[in-house]
Parts: sequence; structure tokens; C-alpha cells
Amino acid sequence: MNGRPGLAPAGVPPSLDRTVLRSRDGIGHVLLDWLPAPGTAGYVVHRSDHYEGPYEPLHPGPVLPPYADTRAEPGRGYWYRIAPGTPEGPEPPLPGPVRGCALAPGSAPAGVRVRIDAGAPHRPAHLTGDGARALVTATVTARDGTVEVRVVNAAADRPRAIPVPALGRRVTVEVAGLEPGARYRMRPAGDTGPEALAHTGPDGLVRTTLDLPMPGSRTLRIAPDRPRPHSAKEDPGP
Repeated sequence: MNGRPGLAPAGVPPSLDRTVLRSRDGIGHVLLDWLPAPGTAGYVVHRSDHYEGPYEPLHPGPVLPPYADTRAEPGRGYWYRIAPGTPEGPEPPLPGPVRGCALAPGSAPAGVRVRIDAGAPHRPAHLTGDGARALVTATVTARDGTVEVRVVNAAADRPRAIPVPALGRRVTVEVAGLEPGARYRMRPAGDTGPEALAHTGPDGLVRTTLDLPMPGSRTLRIAPDRPRPHSAKEDPGP
């Protein structure tokens, strides 16, 4: 991550004095992450062109980390601070700003990996890659051997109806915990094309890739390829 961490100075309430703000330069955005302090009712992210300020809030309401600044101009540096909220009201921004700079998009969409365990669907999906968790989120449901993974690409600071090509993501979905050596049918919901067939190896893992625009969502359905029952033919008799 880029920049130096921001630490609260002496005199800040103990519940807020461990908050460390960090930044990472991403394609089309600056990723900001921090550990929320207990009792904090969200944060407001502030940005400035200069270290000394002035700093302006990027969104009206409180947010929780991670947060992606998708309004950052690629190649241009910014400084960021966060202001915690408490039940008593908003606090001033914490000192110690961090610097971030959005990267220009490349020839291919940025990559994100979503890994889930079909044997433990109650566990949260594990996301890694450029914009994971801040832009791309995932949920999973599993029933009777069928797994559905819903992947969403959206940002807190973007209207959902406006497409942003630079923020599209190529998402690799990995589903572990399936029956080893079995065959599964895979198809995104709403896709009218033929279902893809995948064979799990000894590790019980299948993998596929989805192109996900911003904003956008796709639901991937993975089901066992069980033989379909055939209707019994009538006995012609003697």
C-alpha cells in the first residue's frame, strides 16, 4: 500500500486512537482501507490535492472500509483523511493523511479472484485482486449440491445506472469443496447459451471466468451433472 499510515495524536478518544489509514493505487480508483475503531458509526473520507488541504468529503453519509475513490483522475496524486463518526456526532478528520494515485486502465480488465468453499457456504467468500471488496463483492448460496455465486461490481461513490468501462473487472470464480472427480454444469443466470461442463479433480475444485462491467452483477450457477431419467417405453407385448 502507498503513503504513510495516519495515526490519531494524543487527546483523541481511546476508541479512535488505533485507526490506521492505508492506500493502494488501483486501476481506475484509489483503494482506502483501515480498521474501524469500536463504537464508531462509520467514517467520511476526505480528499485534497495538497497535503496541507483543504480537504473535502467525497460522500455525504458514513461508510465502512474498504472504500474506493473512483472519481480520482488517473495519474494525478491526491491526499486522503478519514473522519470518524460517534453516537455523539461526527469527529474531526484524523491527521496523518495518505497519498494515492489512480492507475490508467490497461489492455484488459483488472482481475479479481473469488474463492468459495461449497462445503462451508456460511463462510464469507474470499476475494483478492484489484478492487476486491471495495468494488467487487460476492455472496454464495448452496442447496442440494447446487451452488450459486452472485458477484457484484459497484462503487459507493458512483450512481448505479451509469456505466464506467475503466472500472470493469474480469472475475475468476473458484468453487472448492465439490465432489472430487464429478462432473458439473455451469452457466451464468440469464445466459441462454449452452451450459459449460466442468470436471473436478482430486481437490474437488472448479474454476471459470466472468467479465463484469461497472456497474454490473452476475450469478453463476453450478449444479451436478446428474443423468436425466428416461420415460419407460411401453411393452409391445408378445
